[in-house]
Amino acid sequence: MKKIITLLTVWLGAQAVFAVTVPPGTNNIQAYINAAAPGEILTLQAGYYFVSSTVTVNKSITIQGQGMETIIQKTNGAAADVAAFVIPDGTNSVTLRDFRLLGQDQGGPGIMVFSDYNQLINVNVSDCGNNSANGPGSWRAGILLEGAAHTALTNVKSHHNSWVGISQHSSPETTITGADCFLNHGEGLTIDLGSDNCIVTNSLFNENNVSTRGVGGIGIDDVNGASIQYCTINDTHNLSGITFQNNVGGEDGCIIMHNTINNSAQNGVRVRNCTYAVTNTTIDQNNYSGNGAADVYWECGQTAATDKLSSNVG
Repeated sequence: MKKIITLLTVWLGAQAVFAVTVPPGTNNIQAYINAAAPGEILTLQAGYYFVSSTVTVNKSITIQGQGMETIIQKTNGAAADVAAFVIPDGTNSVTLRDFRLLGQDQGGPGIMVFSDYNQLINVNVSDCGNNSANGPGSWRAGILLEGAAHTALTNVKSHHNSWVGISQHSSPETTITGADCFLNHGEGLTIDLGSDNCIVTNSLFNENNVSTRGVGGIGIDDVNGASIQYCTINDTHNLSGITFQNNVGGEDGCIIMHNTINNSAQNGVRVRNCTYAVTNTTIDQNNYSGNGAADVYWECGQTAATDKLSSNVG
């Protein structure tokens, strides 16, 4: 394998980190990962990188593009659930940043993360997943966190995906800042099944649930401590802007504050608390207009005196 070595050394304390340039090509990124040392930076040039099989990032490295001029395009076909990138369990502290990932309606998600302390920064993922493939709905997401703790998503976009923009399962302590998830056929964001203490701020979740897949603009199920603040959740198709779905379990200590939630087909916020309790909840100081039903709707009424529902602006 021929490597193009950029003679650039980044000094972090006393440790030198080398940047290696990866030229555009077909299924060539994996070879550079295999040859990389932990801590290395792989720099993707402007241009197209075609991917028909999964790129497995199994070392603690950074893969960095040149912004939206670096384009990774899936070519694995509609019927095969193949992720473009996988960060496997046991490989922590990976950074993916500054590129665009075009799913091309091919089968499988864009990026799957199974490990801890990873970062996605300024990544734009679109058109991932295809109903011709046989995997679960979560495998049709743009970005999927599965058993991944302490993931930081900063200024990511995930849009026009077959199901969810950003999907989380058993992935606690995620921080999402400056995200833009729109026109996904399911939710823009899910916070599910033990993805406790997910903090979402200053993000946009607009025009999601295009095809009535999932539960609304943002779905929450069986988590504690989720916080959604200073976000915009507008124009959710078919269902509600935020839904506490509770198919699996209830929630405790969630905060929905300082958001703008407009023009949802149904409720601004819908709380399904008939089977599982939703307790110690703050839904406060949000701005609502144009929702198709009640701005905040508890299917079985408020269940705890500690729930706060005041000062919402209609």
